Amino acid sequence: MAVGDRVEARLGGPTQLDTTTTTICTAASGYNEIIKQVIITNTDTVERTFTLAVGTAATAANRVIDTMPIGANDTIIWDTALVLDATETLQGLADTASKVNVTAIGWEKQIS
Repeated sequence: MAVGDRVEARLGGPTQLDTTTTTICTAASGYNEIIKQVIITNTDTVERTFTLAVGTAATAANRVIDTMPIGANDTIIWDTALVLDATETLQGLADTASKVNVTAIGWEKQIS
């Protein structure tokens, strides 16, 4: 839905995280993405951990969430106001591949 000069959207996902950096969403050239909510779901029967970062890799310097536990078959809804500048990405990884899913919701705004 368009609100003023922004377009509300699912910005990325659901994306299954890997044990190495996985891209969840990328702000297009000429646009900012404002992530308002991130939904993280553990589909496994045991606790898992996940990491989220802004940039091109989920390195320690870029992390906004680092090795956070999520219970078996649980979901975390993170309300935020995380801004991705043009071409920046939201990245993630988990302790085990294909068990943690991430969806980013928010809006895109064209840079004037």
